[in-house]
Amino acid sequence: MFDSIFSWLYGRVLHHRRVVILLVLLLTLAAGAALFVARYEGNIDLMLPPDPEIARSMDVLRGSSFSDKMVVSLALTDPSKTNKELFQAVDQLASSLKPPLFMKVVSGFSLATAMDEFSILRYAPQVLGEADLAVIDGQIREDVVSRKLRDIYLQSFRPESIFTSSLSRGDPLGIKLLLLEKMRALPASMGYDVSIEDGHFISRDGRHSMLIIQTSVPMMDSPGSKRLVAALQERIRELPPYVTADIISGHLHTVSNERVIKHDIAVVSIIASVTFLLLFLLLFRDPRVLFVLIIPLIAVVWAIPLATAVEGRLSFIVIGFGTAIAGISDYGLVVYIAMKRGVAVGQIVKLARLVTVDAATTMFSFLVLYISVIRGYHQLALFSGLCVVICLLLSLFLLPPLLSWKRYPLVTDATIGDGLDRFLKPCRANVVAWAVLTGVALVLSFSVTFDSDVKKLDGSEPGILAAEQRFHDVWGGKANQALFVVSAASLEQAMEINDRVYGEVAGTRLKGEFTSLAQFWPSAKVRQENVRRWEEFWSQGREQKLQELIRRTSVSQGFSENAFEPFFQGLHASPGGEAVTGGVIGQLQDRFVLSKNGEYRIVSYFPDQRDYIDALKPITQRYPGTFVVSGRALSESISTITGREIRILAPLAILLNVLLTWLLFREWRYTLIALVPLVTGIVWLTGIMALLHIPLNVINIVAAIVSTGVVVDYGNGMAYEHRHNLNSGAHLAVTMSAATNVIGCGVLLFARHPALFSTGVAMAISMVSGYLTALLVVPSLCAMARERGGEP
Repeated sequence: MFDSIFSWLYGRVLHHRRVVILLVLLLTLAAGAALFVARYEGNIDLMLPPDPEIARSMDVLRGSSFSDKMVVSLALTDPSKTNKELFQAVDQLASSLKPPLFMKVVSGFSLATAMDEFSILRYAPQVLGEADLAVIDGQIREDVVSRKLRDIYLQSFRPESIFTSSLSRGDPLGIKLLLLEKMRALPASMGYDVSIEDGHFISRDGRHSMLIIQTSVPMMDSPGSKRLVAALQERIRELPPYVTADIISGHLHTVSNERVIKHDIAVVSIIASVTFLLLFLLLFRDPRVLFVLIIPLIAVVWAIPLATAVEGRLSFIVIGFGTAIAGISDYGLVVYIAMKRGVAVGQIVKLARLVTVDAATTMFSFLVLYISVIRGYHQLALFSGLCVVICLLLSLFLLPPLLSWKRYPLVTDATIGDGLDRFLKPCRANVVAWAVLTGVALVLSFSVTFDSDVKKLDGSEPGILAAEQRFHDVWGGKANQALFVVSAASLEQAMEINDRVYGEVAGTRLKGEFTSLAQFWPSAKVRQENVRRWEEFWSQGREQKLQELIRRTSVSQGFSENAFEPFFQGLHASPGGEAVTGGVIGQLQDRFVLSKNGEYRIVSYFPDQRDYIDALKPITQRYPGTFVVSGRALSESISTITGREIRILAPLAILLNVLLTWLLFREWRYTLIALVPLVTGIVWLTGIMALLHIPLNVINIVAAIVSTGVVVDYGNGMAYEHRHNLNSGAHLAVTMSAATNVIGCGVLLFARHPALFSTGVAMAISMVSGYLTALLVVPSLCAMARERGGEP
């Protein structure tokens, strides 16, 4: 049936060649115009498994307080300049950042305002618990009071006493120190080493200041991130020449990854096109071979708007990967070589059947990806499948009319490729050498590793990574922190659970490593209990006792008897209430509380270590709505799910290739021989990856699966020619096919993006090993089969 349908279509196309060529030209122009309106995306999330835990972790990370924030670290580069000039530059930059892109800019906070916020014991009754009251109780002794008043007296001779004397009179016991100890939560959660000077953040070396910018743009929003980064960089260029600025933001990674992938696609396309052009022109010396090169380009132009129409938007990584696939769809080359050799009309049908089976094997390698739960694999299957189908149709029905145009007839060359046929003769030594090398690769393959860390697939430019390193050198910062998340329908409910969780964690070895909102601002219920306990504490005679101690020692320490009256006046002045709007407590709270879709989440921070995660897991089981977000755990989940999928996808892809190969030959002996390059490509790939200490990852595993659909074509081509005694130039066709394939994938080795580079490595190894096996081993095995069993 295939023969009759193909013959009828082929005849109709040749009869209406002008219409066909014009139609292809118009469709290509329309698809080219559609490229400018198609929607694209540049983040790597598309390639992650849609596991509920992974999705929940990614959702928390996107919605966290740092996902829409940018940090700018400003540095003085001129030794003659002072902090005053640095702070002027900071204020200049802060004042230039306006909505709608920049929603809020924090350059520090006023110590005077902070002192005022704490000077009247506004928060102490609510925040200090039973243990803190026990500490205060231990200080209501004559010797301690006398010592503290002496310290305050000595401090009054220092210049800063102008600002602190009133604070000291309102807090003779230094209760504020108990509060400030709890306030260390923010720098501890960030791991930053930050001080305050003149209302600005300042580094310990005194030469850097920091801006924290809240934006309206999520960091995964590629177009918004580009506008945001461009606007900030424009403002930074207006800074004085003695100030430099480093931007630290996820938005930069989004923009950079997209830029790197676009650059890589352009570079590899140019390198591949020039290489193909030189190779084809030097070998065939026929300008019409350019039509073979144009076919994959047309396929990509058609496939992008088609795939975007189905998926809504298309990943740049998928486009980069699929473009390489289009480059290796070399059916046009097979048709060209056959027509150049003047293949008989009767053999055109057999050639079409071979090319169609080759395309089908590649297609099925993609179709199995639809079984995967990963959405990025579905996009890849669709886009690459479209490229393959379009390449096949254009090779079979557009290329022949172009090559055999009657005004410019194709000059056939029946000897083309014969030199290669004569040079490569079947040889048993080839089989022996292949068997030994494959055995070695098989042993090595058992030691190949899998790297599930998706951060290593981040292709951000070196300048961004260097800026982040400078930032951590100046400001410190814990690189790997995990989150403990409490979620509930209301903020108060979430805070109550968070209090109980912190109470349990405080009794474990995580105490001191676990930074929680409960440390400095517990739930309203706990705060009310604290206020009740505070009032009860002072009403049990301690207030009178402290007044008497201060009265007795004040005069001797140089103070009047009522010098500390403000403390006793403020002792019961602020028994409860919410935090000051825009105050220190409010700013700290913003970092710990997230709100999304009517749900409140409170995050706590701790080092991302396996033993800590294991210690916290029992707590998550006792409190519904709590869970851990950990980069380490995330990688382990990705590894587990990907490994589970590969165990299904890889065997299924191989099984489909076996089935299609059998349908081509309908004879098991030649089917098994034709599959030898496929098996070799898989074994040598894992063996060489292990030998070079290159781990498998979620990207290059897909590349390996796709390679099986290409490598099997080499074995099919060589075995098919021997099986049917064709004169289609299989040696040259397979060689040129492999050359174009390896060039198409090999150019990815020039890519800067690790995902594309990883793809290039895997596909190049698989295809080179498969090609060498097809060229040197398959003919030898065919000859051995004929010697032992005669012609089938």
